[in-house]
Amino acid sequence: MVSALAGIGGLIVALAALRAGGQPGSGVTSASPTPTPTVTVTESAAPSSRSRSRTPKPTVEEDPSTEPTGSACVMTPGECRLEKMLGSADLRNCRPAARPPAGAVAALDCTAVRSGPVHDPMIVLFRSDTDAATWVESYWWALHDGRDGNCATGASYKGNWVRGKLLCTLNGPYYAMSWTYTGQSVAMTAEAWTPQPLYAWWQGLSLLSD
Repeated sequence: MVSALAGIGGLIVALAALRAGGQPGSGVTSASPTPTPTVTVTESAAPSSRSRSRTPKPTVEEDPSTEPTGSACVMTPGECRLEKMLGSADLRNCRPAARPPAGAVAALDCTAVRSGPVHDPMIVLFRSDTDAATWVESYWWALHDGRDGNCATGASYKGNWVRGKLLCTLNGPYYAMSWTYTGQSVAMTAEAWTPQPLYAWWQGLSLLSD
């Protein structure tokens, strides 16, 4: 009787251990399984077209040498200075004189804007008023025919006008006028077939600039 009860008790203990998850006879309770960690993968959002950075366009610097230079003088400093003294309403297209006189600082041949001279007048810059007057008077000794009169009528004349020295005389087939501008050391000479158009042109000349 007692042995039967002991057998039943052992069976009850074995069933209890089996329900608890252990192996019969091990005496060890099985540990609960370790949970697998969850890995969350976050995808980066695609950049919006509005937030995309734009590469700035390279700045192109203009070469200053390509800018228009205007009407810059390309002659010598003395010739450029002389050209600036002339009135553009009277003379244009100035260039270095083909036959500059000795002792000249600068000499230009320029085209007359108004009718009068038959050749391009020559304008000469000297170092002094004395040099300019000497050059004009040299024409007198070479060309003068011994008469003294009115330039407007074609007679020869050697003397002064309100701004300097004045010479009018025949030069071969031409009537020539040469004059100076006292205080500016400038002299001019011009020729025409007849005296009247040349004299009228000379009277209409503008004053020289400083």
